[in-house]
Amino acid sequence: MPVSGQGKNRRLEKKKKLLVLQGKGSRNDYFDVYGPESRVEVCLQPPKPNSRLSVQDLQNLVQWILADGCNPKWIFVKNKPLVTKVVMLHIPGLDAALYMAHQGSFRSLSECCGVPRAVAAAVGPLATTAQTLEAIFSCRKTPPGKTQTGASQNLDYCWKPQSHCSWHLHSKQQDLADAELLEDRNSSDLDTEEQRVKRRKGSNGDSLWNDSKSGAFPASYYTLTERQMHENGYPKPEIAEISSTKQNTLGFVRTRSAAVTSKPWEMVAIDCEMCCTSEGLELTRVSMVDPLGNVILDKLVKPKNAITNYNTQFSGITADMLQDVTTTLEDVREEILMVVSAEMILVGHSVENDLLALKIYHPLVIDTALLYQHPERGSSYKPALRALTSRFLRRRIQENKNGHDSIEDARAAMDLTLLKIKNGPAFGRRMKPYCENLIQVLSNHERSCTLIGNRTMLHHYAVGSCNAVLANSDNDVLARAEKEVRKASVDFLWLQFSELQSYYEGEAQNLKAMALHVAEMASLLTCNKGAKTSTKIKPCLSQDLQTVLTQLDDRIRRLHEALPLNSLMITFSGHGDTPGVRWLQELKWKSLQLPKQASSERWTPHNEAVLEEYAAQAETTLAFVCTKT
Repeated sequence: MPVSGQGKNRRLEKKKKLLVLQGKGSRNDYFDVYGPESRVEVCLQPPKPNSRLSVQDLQNLVQWILADGCNPKWIFVKNKPLVTKVVMLHIPGLDAALYMAHQGSFRSLSECCGVPRAVAAAVGPLATTAQTLEAIFSCRKTPPGKTQTGASQNLDYCWKPQSHCSWHLHSKQQDLADAELLEDRNSSDLDTEEQRVKRRKGSNGDSLWNDSKSGAFPASYYTLTERQMHENGYPKPEIAEISSTKQNTLGFVRTRSAAVTSKPWEMVAIDCEMCCTSEGLELTRVSMVDPLGNVILDKLVKPKNAITNYNTQFSGITADMLQDVTTTLEDVREEILMVVSAEMILVGHSVENDLLALKIYHPLVIDTALLYQHPERGSSYKPALRALTSRFLRRRIQENKNGHDSIEDARAAMDLTLLKIKNGPAFGRRMKPYCENLIQVLSNHERSCTLIGNRTMLHHYAVGSCNAVLANSDNDVLARAEKEVRKASVDFLWLQFSELQSYYEGEAQNLKAMALHVAEMASLLTCNKGAKTSTKIKPCLSQDLQTVLTQLDDRIRRLHEALPLNSLMITFSGHGDTPGVRWLQELKWKSLQLPKQASSERWTPHNEAVLEEYAAQAETTLAFVCTKT
């Protein structure tokens, strides 16, 4: 029996609907199913008494829309497949008390974003913006036995039992990269030298050097600051200046201008080997490679003083190797100065030791010992080069019983640097246990992400192919966000307005202003004593704070106007006036250290009530979820 045209349409409609539900349909399929005039709608579920959302609830919402997260119970998004992009706006310092007491200052926020939901502060009343950001971007991995859409079929992860009878999540990369257990690995798990060359060159001739050029930040972004060089014992520029004015008695020289160099590389890697002499450690070998791993320089050097220990197990240097060597430190240093210009980036692992041995001052350095964090102990400890190479390059080095190979070490440092440049500043950072970067989660699901923020924030969380946009003021953030939201390729946009938080931090440094705030809060608490809620406490706004709030509200309006149709916008604060809470905590601690005779400075019950009120307000924040229709 032939099928009618209407029956065929129903079957086609059913097939398209199934594809849409599976996330396999095209945008045209979505509009065919939902209709060209359909719009995304947000329905907030009625909250339970005294309930508050968490940062994880907001994360889950983003993952549900853009990745494979579960449907959150506190919200329903109608016509979810029509969502064109998700925009997350972070406003640190905006707590519920400030919003409820002065809603007239937030007209645009209320009109554009609707009714807010209370959110518990991510860390607590003493949270800093950095701690809040870490909580926002640290996504919990799915524990064993719990299913998430597609989680059980994800072959990139496996669960392995540990000796303490709990469970720990390993990715395939992490499983090969346990830097503290290198001796337990089979050599077959890691690359041979031939495999390393293939991985470097790639099947189509592309190299890791070419791949690194697609990174969000240039190589110069990762060079050490003056403070980092000072704290890690690098030669100071004054040493080279003093040497030149005192007949070079200290022996240090400065790298010269690029005009005298013979190789136009943007960066080169260096590694030196030293032996013990009667005057301490002295240079015995120096090796340099270019970004492609080609050897630029490899020289043995005869120390000036008698060698007392060759350190062969580490340096690889023997007496026979140096027997006929006549090259001096000055000779090899002049060759280095012909290759390395003052404008070139020098790459290595703990490069301060190499520069001190060479007696060279160089201003542009990428140090892999500081570029990556220790896999177990975080930023407090420098990781070993062999551990980083195993973890991130899947390669074994420094296993020769005859000592280290400086060419091998230089290549490893260069490859680690190129890998960091390719994947972004957040690559290789130590996240919380059982957590992964939200941006990485979205990137794994082929979602294009853009982060707009300051250098520090981007350095921590921009990873992979994420588009990192540097902005140092709220006006700059808004201008760049207005451009980014118009790009159809951007699926997720994150930005932060920081002026309110900066205002609070400035006030916390003003003792007179803080004393007035505390006195005002104390008087309001006294006047409202016996009230059922604290919502009656309405401190007056200073002229400066009123200006900040007015500008903030206007920026929110402009951002909302710039959004394309069917965009989902999440606005949240993370924490309130935490600088004020920290100031009061410090004041309390100082008061408790005073002798009992100093009654005028003693911490009083009124002070304690003010501190409790400040803390309660700072840890009750807000989240707004709306769509552009």
